Amino acid sequence: MKTLSQLSDSGIEDLAIGLNRFDAQVGRPLALAYVVVLICREGSAEWEVNFKPHRMKKNDLLVLAEDSIVLIKRKSDDFSCACYLMNRSIAAEVAHALPNSLFSFLSRSPFFAAETLSPQYSRAWESQAALIHEQCVTYQRTMIVNHVQNLFLWICEKTDGLGAGTRNDFSRSEAVCWKFWELISVHCVQQRGVAFYAGLLHITPYYLSQLSRRFFNDAPKTLIDRQVVLEIKKRLSQPRKSVQQIAEELHFADASYLGKFFKRHTGMGLTDYRKGRA
Repeated sequence: MKTLSQLSDSGIEDLAIGLNRFDAQVGRPLALAYVVVLICREGSAEWEVNFKPHRMKKNDLLVLAEDSIVLIKRKSDDFSCACYLMNRSIAAEVAHALPNSLFSFLSRSPFFAAETLSPQYSRAWESQAALIHEQCVTYQRTMIVNHVQNLFLWICEKTDGLGAGTRNDFSRSEAVCWKFWELISVHCVQQRGVAFYAGLLHITPYYLSQLSRRFFNDAPKTLIDRQVVLEIKKRLSQPRKSVQQIAEELHFADASYLGKFFKRHTGMGLTDYRKGRA
């Protein structure tokens, strides 16, 4: 698969959109962006995702993560996919409003047949994505984040018992990681220290670091801080809320420290970010 930089024709920062026939990738492990959504446009292909087989046909959908082991074993001559490639930044914004159970579900069940999600929805979703790409400028990024969120929420709606049958067969280390992910969303407003979460999980910070890097490809502190940045962005989108109020709500010592934290993680000042959303 092409990398994010090779397929970046969307005009949206941190997102690439394109069409791929995978002619040169058959039989080779694919290099992936942080999150990849593939929707089959034509033909069919035999995929292997994390050593499990999937036969993809028109309007079927695959959701792949950066650490997935993915191989196209064979494909028809007319096979092609619409590709939506996201880097960490925009994927984190998309994930912020989604149920935590979705992520553990996708880690085990990345493939969705057209009949499950409805071909009509897939076509409508792609058409709207194209309109956002072609006709929107000022709010393009916000709209595409919301649009991708809608796709994943549709998956939640159309998959009865989301996560049912997938949690019980997790190893203990996997279960700890998903519990850590859930705890971050609950406590990050008050707690930004790794030791706090390790304590709730009854493990050492060192072991939590090992598990987090193994399953999420990131250090625990990176995941915590990323969630805090999203909380800051959410509050900055509320124009009547002062920076001092945000600092107090998120338990920063003062507005200055909040600003330094935000700029260190995003490269932008609080005022610049807020102006960019105006």
